[in-house]
Amino acid sequence: MNSENLTEKITENLNSSEQFDIWDNLQTTDPEYMMYSPRAVGYNSTAEHRYLMQNILTGFYNSSILDIGCGRADLYKLIQDFYPDLEVVYRGIDHNPLMTSLAKEKYGIECQTGAFETAILPTADWVVAHGIFTPRRCETEDADLRKLFDDIDILYKQATIAVSFNLLNPINTTHYEGFFYVHPGLVLDMLIEKYQSVVLRNNYSEDTYTVTIYKI
Repeated sequence: MNSENLTEKITENLNSSEQFDIWDNLQTTDPEYMMYSPRAVGYNSTAEHRYLMQNILTGFYNSSILDIGCGRADLYKLIQDFYPDLEVVYRGIDHNPLMTSLAKEKYGIECQTGAFETAILPTADWVVAHGIFTPRRCETEDADLRKLFDDIDILYKQATIAVSFNLLNPINTTHYEGFFYVHPGLVLDMLIEKYQSVVLRNNYSEDTYTVTIYKI
């Protein structure tokens, strides 16, 4: 895909279509809520969800991907939309059986159910995680930080080319209880020390940044 076409795709996703508006306005009582609402998977709008997924794939042009915390596997559909000329083997894992069931119903794909920390994971060219590092998962920030880097190492070992994930930025943003914010400078320093080839992008969102670690 050339840069002009990619720009067009980005623009399309920044402007919610009529269908996006319908999904964004679904209520919890609507039968389609869990299948299509962005709020059911932790996002404010469909456009925001797609835009964040799109940014985590910056530089991707490979043949396989492992989606950690895949939810309904909406990344599978986005890859089809953005990379129609690629034959990508998609694999996803989520701890919630409801989500993996929705993935099968929505897209006809089988995703693994379980905790990625303990599951037997397949290898893939790219391993991505969008959203799983957003909530606090430990009692203290130090413990959260240690777990973050332990989990990044799990993802790194499963990738043959790159690992990409999103984190919440604590700089100039409103902090909400129960969410995990980690300074990008700290992350970059620690990851470069361990993995060397690291790119951090803080140029597309006020409160979220993306880290990509390359293996080759």
